[in-house]
Parts: sequence; C-alpha cells; structure tokens
Amino acid sequence: MRSRRLVLGVTGIRSEYDIMSSVFRAISNHPQLELQLVVTGAHLADAFGSTVDEVRADGFVVAEEIESLLNGDQASFRVKGLAIQLQGLVQTVARIKPDILLVLGDREEAMTTALVGAYMNIPVAHIAGGDRVVGNVDDQIRHAVTKLAHLHFVTNDESAERIIRLGEQSFRVFNVGNPGLDRLLEVPDLSCAELSARLGFFIEEGEPFLMLIQHVISTEIEQAYEQMKTTLEAVREFGIKTVLSYPNSDAGGQQMIRAIREYESLPFLHTAKNIPRLEFVNLMRRASCLIGNSSAGILEAPLLKLPVINIGNRQCGRLHAENVEFVPHDKNRIIEALRRAISDQTYRKSVAVCSNPYGDGKSSSRIADLLATTPLDNRLLIKDITY
Repeated sequence: MRSRRLVLGVTGIRSEYDIMSSVFRAISNHPQLELQLVVTGAHLADAFGSTVDEVRADGFVVAEEIESLLNGDQASFRVKGLAIQLQGLVQTVARIKPDILLVLGDREEAMTTALVGAYMNIPVAHIAGGDRVVGNVDDQIRHAVTKLAHLHFVTNDESAERIIRLGEQSFRVFNVGNPGLDRLLEVPDLSCAELSARLGFFIEEGEPFLMLIQHVISTEIEQAYEQMKTTLEAVREFGIKTVLSYPNSDAGGQQMIRAIREYESLPFLHTAKNIPRLEFVNLMRRASCLIGNSSAGILEAPLLKLPVINIGNRQCGRLHAENVEFVPHDKNRIIEALRRAISDQTYRKSVAVCSNPYGDGKSSSRIADLLATTPLDNRLLIKDITY
C-alpha cells in the first residue's frame, strides 16, 4: 500500500509541457502525491528540439520514453503515431500501476491516456476539456476525451457548462483556471540584454517586436505552405524584429517549415525550433504583439495584456478576451491589424484593460489538492450519463 498517490502524467509536445510544468511541480511538492512522467511524441524528435531534455532538466522522474512520432505531412501519420503510442502506454501503465493518470488538452496523448484509463480502470484527470474550437480535429478529440475521463479540470466557466451539457456528472467538474498562466507569474524576469544573449538575437530595451507562432489546421493541410508564406510576407513588408517559433509536429508542418526557410535570411527575423520556457515567457512579457494562431494568444496573452492577431480559422469559436483580433489569411488585412496593434494607442489602451476569462494564475495548486483528496472509488470510476 502506497503512502502517497502515484500520479502518472503523459506529455507529448513542448507547448503542452510548458503549460503543464507548473502542475507537475505542484504535484511533486505535494506531501500526499508522487509524480512520474511518460514522455512521448515530438519531445523525442531532434526536428523539434529533443525537448525531453528540458523535462529531465526540470528534475522530473521520466518513467518511460515512448517513441511514437511519424514526422511527415500525410494526414494518416498522426493516427498511426497514436496507435504506436497507445501500445507503449498500455505496457507502461501495466508496469507502473499508477493511482491516477493525468493529461492536458486535445492531442494524441490525451486520447491514448483516456483510452488506457477507461479500459484499465484507472481514474483519468483531464485538463482543459470543454473548450470549443471550430474546424480542427483537436476539437473532436477534446470532447471524446471528456467522455472517457473521470475528472475534468476546466479552465473557464463556459467550458464547465459545456461539459455538463455533454452529460457529465457535476461532481466530476472543477473550474481551476488555466495552468498556463501560472508559469507567467513564476518565471523570473530577464533583462533585454540577458534575453538577447540567450536567444542570440539582439532586442533593444523598449524596442517593438513581434512573436510569431503559427500551426497547421487539420482541415487545411494542403494550404499550410501558402498560409505560412502569406503571414511571412506580411511580416517582411511590416519590417520590424520578429521572433518565430517553429510549428508543431502536425501534418502540414513540414510545408510550413519550407516556407519559413525561404524567409530566414531576413535580417530582422529570428527563427527557433524550440524556445525554452524562460525565454518564451520573457518574450511574451516584452513583445508588442503575438501573431499566428497559437492557443497562447487566447489562453495566456490576456494576463499580460498582449495584443494578439489570430490568423485564419484555428482558434475560431474559442472563448477569448478583448486582446484578440481575428483576420483571414490576407497579407493586407494582417498588415492593417499589425499597424493597429503596434501604433494605435486607443486600441492598445483597450487591450491594457482587457478581462481574463481563464483564471488567476493559481491553478496548479488547486489541481494538486484535488488529485490528493478526491476519493478514488467506484463512484469516480463508474461513469453515468445525466440524460
């Protein structure tokens, strides 16, 4: 009999790990909990920075590495990789016998973790369910995981209500806020000189600059190259310093990277396969605008009062604050939005007082306490539908 509950977290990509790192830390520090991690997916790929090294550098116990990423632009590759990951995760869970499985979001690792927990009678705690995002397979995965999971740690009231409408019992649903905000409060400040040295890209104190993070949308894989090129053409014409983080490992990502390489010679553009948490958070703190279609613009940027230009259909329909402007894949519209975000003082003042629907930056301790105190009994394991 364990003296502490063993929580097995599953992480598959740098962006999700960066959100979860504060949760993992809170679990590790909790007197009633023990944490181990399964690291899989893009974490283990050189092409995406081998970010398993960051996980180990943070001091977490890596119970297993499961290589599952098939890196290519065919739509079938993600689901083939999911099948590989599922096999490995079954074996790991059978060996470790955790008390609780923990996962975030809407990618392959969320689905595999939820399936393993449902079939092997291990409670699954799922973070960030209930969100509505139109037009991407991730939306369907997120809701499917909700129906398999046993505990729902949602980031906002709207998502909590949506999960209840999905027929989930209310005792399973907790609005803890977005744990991605926690790191924004915890990460130390870097001076511009320190940040520039770490990046290898000079940013002057007070100088306006852009952050660019753009990913593929699963229903628009064939347009990925042109969409990325349109954004970069707008950046080229706008002409201020820009820090670009590579897209994630989804199908179509290689086409985006092909477009990025065509613009890498621009003297004011800095590109990186992976931006570590310390540098990433400090970039967000100092940036004049975040452009692309990253969830960071929706979930975390409001806390920093950072203007966001969301390009295209990814994130459409998602709960957002007043700091976000949605524009199509149109160079002139992107440039127009950039001018407003950078130079329109009235607009910037409105962003500076935007509301934040995703919590207060104290989610991680709430999640750890709930993992420690929720009864792990048949009431939790045996799910019923409310309609």
